[in-house]
Amino acid sequence: MGIIPSPRPKLRVRLPVARPPSDVGAPSFTVDGPLRGRTVGLRHEGSWRSWITIVEEWQRYLRDDGAEPSVLLAKGRVGDEGERTRKDVAAWAESVDCGVSGLGTCGSCTSNSVSDAVALERLRRPAVAAVCSEFETHARNMASYLGHPSLKILVLPYPLEARPTDELRGIAAEYYPRFVELLGATR
Repeated sequence: MGIIPSPRPKLRVRLPVARPPSDVGAPSFTVDGPLRGRTVGLRHEGSWRSWITIVEEWQRYLRDDGAEPSVLLAKGRVGDEGERTRKDVAAWAESVDCGVSGLGTCGSCTSNSVSDAVALERLRRPAVAAVCSEFETHARNMASYLGHPSLKILVLPYPLEARPTDELRGIAAEYYPRFVELLGATR
């Protein structure tokens, strides 16, 4: 006498499926006027020498254009430090008229840069997320996921980090007008 196999029950598995983000999301804001007299936020994580160099150059350019730069060093994103960072980002976003958040040159840095730019936009402050070309798609996907598909993205060359300081200063000079244009500001 042999073993008679019992029929296998059909399993119905329901996999969670995320709704694709809407192409119509939160509005995007622009300065629609001169930089002069405005406080312009510049956010970095302290991780990328290249972006810190660009931020330092842009502070000088902003002052030359009559704006007041406000630099935020955004630190860790988990635990107590993450809680402090979220509070720092919120206070910074409240204190500026517009800003740039960067640098997206890795997955988590891109996510955090976009998230902090969205924090500005949620307060109706014009915002730009600065990312390297290698992470542009991730930045746009992240912005869409956060409900801001029209977030302005400044795409910088990749890689930036290994470039000499003089070359980074040249990149800062080359991309500053595009940053101002994305804000919708004039110099």
